[in-house]
Amino acid sequence: MTAIASHRGGAYLWPENSRIAFENTARLAVEQVEFDIHPSSDGRLVVIHDATLDRTTDGTGPVAARDWTTLSQLVLKNTGDGRPLLLEEVIEIFAPTQLALRIEFKAGADYRPYPGLPARLFDILRQTAMIDRAIVTSFHLPTLAEAVQCGPAQEFIWLMAPDVYRHIGAMEDVAALAQRRSIRSLSVPITLLDDTNIAVACRVGVSIGAWGCHTEDTIRRAFTLGVDVFTTDRPDLAIAVRRSSHE
Repeated sequence: MTAIASHRGGAYLWPENSRIAFENTARLAVEQVEFDIHPSSDGRLVVIHDATLDRTTDGTGPVAARDWTTLSQLVLKNTGDGRPLLLEEVIEIFAPTQLALRIEFKAGADYRPYPGLPARLFDILRQTAMIDRAIVTSFHLPTLAEAVQCGPAQEFIWLMAPDVYRHIGAMEDVAALAQRRSIRSLSVPITLLDDTNIAVACRVGVSIGAWGCHTEDTIRRAFTLGVDVFTTDRPDLAIAVRRSSHE
């Protein structure tokens, strides 16, 4: 069965990466919740998409330049008075559910990976007994390979940027790069997937997911292609499409 991942907690439905988004996602018939992490200046892991605060909060500047005490006073836009959440708080929301946590490593405002971020993530996953429910993702292959060395997880997924995918040029080559780093799952933009490259991936032992499935057409395409999982800002629509296909 193709799994559904609620992207940033359902970003077209509720303010992304907010408590209300995650609490609503926890009640949906999806298999995964997707979100992003950045470190604060004092080493806490903050659930927020951008490396800077400007777009989604009433703050400014890099997330990593502020300590958690400062970040906890900010307000997420369109939430009333909702604040950013720590990774531990998101885990607390989903611990009573069966959903897998799909956690993406982000880079800093300078586009460089955060030193030690994978190790810090795995420390928290061990402390909260969530290792078996964690799916770790990144667009940056070396960061993901570093995470593989930090410990086991349910899955490690290399997210493919369109230009990277086109530059490498063939699914066989993409899969080979991933497998050399002990990564056996890819997530590719839905617009770049077809039956042929999915068949190639299956033949060489790499599982394929999709991202960017936010419309009915792209959601239906993900189900038709039979990808393992796809991320969507419209988990409600994805659920409806899946149900209609089984009626």
